[in-house]
Amino acid sequence: MPFNVNEFKSQMNRFGGPAQTSLFQIQIVGAPFLFGTNARERDLTFFCQAATIPGMQTQTAEYSAVGARPKTFVTGMNSEPMSAVFMLDSDHQIQRFLHGWMQKVVNYSQAGGNLSEVNGMLPYEVGFKDEYACRLIIRHYSTFNNSGGKYYEVILDNAFPINVSPTDLSWQNSNTPAIMAVSFAYDKIYYDGEQVGFPTSRLSRGSGLLDLLTTVGVISQLVNTNFKPQGIQDAINKLNRFNNAVNTLGL
Repeated sequence: MPFNVNEFKSQMNRFGGPAQTSLFQIQIVGAPFLFGTNARERDLTFFCQAATIPGMQTQTAEYSAVGARPKTFVTGMNSEPMSAVFMLDSDHQIQRFLHGWMQKVVNYSQAGGNLSEVNGMLPYEVGFKDEYACRLIIRHYSTFNNSGGKYYEVILDNAFPINVSPTDLSWQNSNTPAIMAVSFAYDKIYYDGEQVGFPTSRLSRGSGLLDLLTTVGVISQLVNTNFKPQGIQDAINKLNRFNNAVNTLGL
């Protein structure tokens, strides 16, 4: 069958045409309030020059039997960081914001001495995640409906910067804006293309009801018993048992 250009164009137009990489927007919700800068989380939306939607990569293991081709089995999922590139303003407010955000994660400053605290942290102490993590939303808009609202959305929960790139400076690039690349880690990711499950759906599986009652009993037992840990390892064990029980319920 010969290639038909008109049929190709009609099929592409049927789905709105090719997606454009420039039609995107990121929103940062719940970023920490930072002193020493006039920039706020909303300003990062306008200064974001580029962003990447995290991909999906599975963890695999290989089994090799004698006289047969190796077989690959999926064992889990890897988490890929989200990357964004921000243009810097000449007042350095965006740069101050990003450096200040990283200092909320790890206090990298020794400017006041080895015993000086910033945000309640000594030099190179790590902060609490609920004090620096936020929600990060990426929207990729449709080509012919970028103003009306058609988009593919990806949401990252408990996102925070883990890497801030160096800033390249050069006399040769007088017309090029300075940029800074940032990599974000996150706890959870939601894609528009995924199916959403329900905790009660597991009741239709074989022994689902029995498993559910058993899990509820385990949680009740943990709550009714002395939950005060006797040591660090005991605290870790009790926390793991409780998290496993709650995760089984799908909460």
